[in-house]
Amino acid sequence: MKRKIFLVFIMMIVNLVACGSLNQNVTENSNGDKNKGSEEQKEPGKVTIYLVRHGKTILNNTDRAQGWADGPLISEGEELIHNVGKGLADIPFTAAYSSDSGRAIQTANMILEENQTDAKDLELVQKQGIREGYFGIYEGEKNEVMWGDAAKHLGYKSQEELLASGGNPIEKIMNAVSEIDPSKEAESYEELKDRAFTEFKAIADEAYQNGGGNVLVVSHGITMGTILAQIDISKLPAGSFENGSVTKLEYDGSGWNVLEVNEMKYAEVGKGKK
Repeated sequence: MKRKIFLVFIMMIVNLVACGSLNQNVTENSNGDKNKGSEEQKEPGKVTIYLVRHGKTILNNTDRAQGWADGPLISEGEELIHNVGKGLADIPFTAAYSSDSGRAIQTANMILEENQTDAKDLELVQKQGIREGYFGIYEGEKNEVMWGDAAKHLGYKSQEELLASGGNPIEKIMNAVSEIDPSKEAESYEELKDRAFTEFKAIADEAYQNGGGNVLVVSHGITMGTILAQIDISKLPAGSFENGSVTKLEYDGSGWNVLEVNEMKYAEVGKGKK
């Protein structure tokens, strides 16, 4: 009798151990499946970039060269950017970037502030690579002086004659300023192109690998023109990029499609909203 009880007791222990092992395996398999699911990468997807020029600043307002020099937005510039934000309010941005210049950061934050999707809470990522070109000794100088000196260096009588000469005016002006800058620190077109388009392409590639979607990028006029010239130089606007303008680009992981250039309709749409 005692032996029978002892055998029953042993069998109970064996069953308990077996059940415990089974439960452990189930838990491990469950966790393994869960971890496997959480580690799954998103499928690459098409990216739409809304490339925005910052709002009008105190240096823009006095027509001074503003590259790495920086000025805050004036009230007119703030109002414009709030309207741009309202015009883009329904766009569910998946990421937001700006240059590391204060005017670009201020602009991007205002646009996100007006957003009516989850994008409102996006963390803004600052990228030095997409800041404006550097004009050396001409930083803060009147634009007419910088452009005038560059035009004369290239053999033109005036800024207007330079702009009417054809070709890529941004390339001409950046190279001329680089050559005549006494400090020898002003960027050449090649230097600007290399840093700006490399950074911009990296932003697009990252978004593509993360599943695509809409991406906000706030940058600067000369830099935006340089970026666009690498994609489709024929789409460069005749004049400068307007403050608050939107240039819309599509990227599929290998090629680009230019959808809009220097577009002010978002500001106009936003102006009509309360």
